[in-house]
Amino acid sequence: MTNQAIDNFKSQVFLILNNVPRGECIAYGELAALAGFPNHARQVGAMMKNLPKDTNLPWHRVVNARKRISFPENTEGYLRQKEKLEQEGWVIIGTKLAMKTD
Repeated sequence: MTNQAIDNFKSQVFLILNNVPRGECIAYGELAALAGFPNHARQVGAMMKNLPKDTNLPWHRVVNARKRISFPENTEGYLRQKEKLEQEGWVIIGTKLAMKTD
């Protein structure tokens, strides 16, 4: 990818992510595909990992294709994502998003 393509990819990913509604989730691969770069799920994951901790982007709404939190259980990242998802009505069992409460 050229630098311009990388910048475009990042911009599209952040724009799409910013528009994921509260209480909804999106998979890394789905986000990459919507940004116009299918098969770039790992790059989306790297982008989420490198966001500053005080970002306003709803990074916590990005999960893997099996609707699971990708961080290892009980790590700092896992606990932060779990808390944010639970605040939006999700029930988390282990790393799996089990259901959304109303």
